[in-house]
Amino acid sequence: MRTIVSYIITFLFFSTCFADGDLIKIDSLNKLVGLQSGRERIETLISLSEAYRKVSFEKSLRTGTDAEQFASDEGFNALKGKILLSMGESASLSGDYALALDYYNKSLNAYKETDGFAELAETYNKMGLVYKNLAEYDKAIEYLMIATDLEKEHNLVSQLAGSIANIATIYFAKGDFNKAMDGYHQAQIVYKDLNDTLRYAKMTMNIGLVYWQWDENQLALDMLLEAKTIFKQKDDFVELGRVYNNIGMLYYQDVKDTVKALEYFENSLAIRELLGNQLGMAVVLANIGNVYRDRNQLFEAFEKYDKALRISEAIGYKEGEVRTNYYIGIAYKKSKKFIESNRYLEKCLLMATKYGIKNYFDIVNEAKLKNFAALGDYNGFMEEFRIYASTKDTLAVELNEMRTREAEARYKVNEFIPEMDRLEAENKHQLELIHLYRYSFISMIVIVITIMLILVFRKSKNVPVN
Repeated sequence: MRTIVSYIITFLFFSTCFADGDLIKIDSLNKLVGLQSGRERIETLISLSEAYRKVSFEKSLRTGTDAEQFASDEGFNALKGKILLSMGESASLSGDYALALDYYNKSLNAYKETDGFAELAETYNKMGLVYKNLAEYDKAIEYLMIATDLEKEHNLVSQLAGSIANIATIYFAKGDFNKAMDGYHQAQIVYKDLNDTLRYAKMTMNIGLVYWQWDENQLALDMLLEAKTIFKQKDDFVELGRVYNNIGMLYYQDVKDTVKALEYFENSLAIRELLGNQLGMAVVLANIGNVYRDRNQLFEAFEKYDKALRISEAIGYKEGEVRTNYYIGIAYKKSKKFIESNRYLEKCLLMATKYGIKNYFDIVNEAKLKNFAALGDYNGFMEEFRIYASTKDTLAVELNEMRTREAEARYKVNEFIPEMDRLEAENKHQLELIHLYRYSFISMIVIVITIMLILVFRKSKNVPVN
């Protein structure tokens, strides 16, 4: 009951904050745009289009189209890239990835004509994230690498850190946690140097998730809670929705506290519904389904799974489809419907194999192994057992501990790199001084010897010959 009350209070609080604030902002912008002309009018139309995202996707795109048309009519072609980039972001947030890519491609063409390198890199970055959500990981990395090349060439330090972090997120999704940790930590160091508190907190959260995968649960929880505090201070509701979901996952899977987990999940869902974040809603609905599944409230569990799966399929969120099919398979296993369980587990495995999401391979294999045992299906059991025997790593725990120690050591070295560079520069300077003193000393000796030889020579000339 306390959880439900907390959810309702949180939902109402955020609803009031968002609704009132958004409507006031939209009303103000509508009044302002009628009084403006030229560049100012276009900038206001872009802001109005972005404000409409939380109210009406249709109005958001219509306003963006108005901005693009006005820019064309008035000859402000340099602003077209910005308008199209904003419209692409609106489409991406709504889950319409095909439309998002269309706008982003148009934005690329517009920016190429104006040499807007920072904006060009940003567009490549956003396209990479869309392909990541479509589970087209190679293509995602391809676009993100183009962004990093531009950012390196034009010394766009903060944007480069963002691209590195996005590539790390792809490695995380694929289950390559070492590469994910490398990228997150590189970005975290940059954001710390730039005093960018919010992005630093995002990297802290992401690093916490890697530690969680390595079973360093307390360290992971500490990092997530640290990030949550910063997000609340900065009123970053997008990231707050993410961190609530992640903390809920940790409480659910490792602390085994379903009450606390459900509280965090429902807070996350309330925020994501208000933001219209379809992808985020799909993620957290599936997680809420797991809580109900473990409480044997299977009707409620399947209801949440069905919503999560329908959203993921509608927006083309492949990771969400893989994840939810796995959860449904486990729910059917729990309800002893083993054949139905295997059907969903096989769907999960086929998609995971197709898109290279390898962290599902072992857990699907183990679940199917148990299903075949329960069914008394000897042939099915032996087939899964052969897979199990060939892939099971008996040193998994030791490997995770080794990875954790390796990562910590590597990052401590990274933290000392600036100091090492300073000491190296000092040593180089000292070495140059030593060489200078040495050459000076040798020169003085040569001069002294020369003077002495001259004196001796002169003295010898003054000695009378007997």
